[in-house]
Amino acid sequence: MDLKEIKRSSLSKFRELLNTENPHSKCFICDEKIINETPSIDHVIPWSFLFSDDVWNLVYTHKACNSQKSNAIPTEKEIEKLEKRNATLLHILMSDANYKTKKPTKELEIAIEKDYVKKFWINCKT
Repeated sequence: MDLKEIKRSSLSKFRELLNTENPHSKCFICDEKIINETPSIDHVIPWSFLFSDDVWNLVYTHKACNSQKSNAIPTEKEIEKLEKRNATLLHILMSDANYKTKKPTKELEIAIEKDYVKKFWINCKT
């Protein structure tokens, strides 16, 4: 695979989904409210390991927190936090007729059923 040919796409299309679970823009990394800046959308498991943009792996962060994290593999505590966030997000999306049948909701449901967060995290660590 030629890594130079893999293109990253804009993550702004995920803002609406992230806002449903995190309307006050709380940083996933430091747990502080993001004020006076547009929240960064961060891949909890770094994009450089998955080469994929999936809502189950995306969260809001401060720009500085995101930069400081860089490509670090998340801790088990962060993975557990992401799994809880995903369960909450799925519950919100499934209870809203506007989101229930949309592709990101179905993808999130499959990711939870198949335990993608834990499986990809374990594979990235090895």
